[in-house]
Amino acid sequence: MNIKDVYFLKRRQKKISMQKIAKYIGCSQSLISRYETGDCGMVQKKIELYREYIDKN
Repeated sequence: MNIKDVYFLKRRQKKISMQKIAKYIGCSQSLISRYETGDCGMVQKKIELYREYIDKN
């Protein structure tokens, strides 16, 4: 299991919506979905914000 999978599971366990993370990061919900499924990447800063939001909430 890689770090992306770990954060995906954490997000689901905490019941954090993709919409809330997208708003926090400043991107589309679609980008979050595509990132989590491995269809695309995100710049490092957005990944850091994604992880930060999940860790804090």
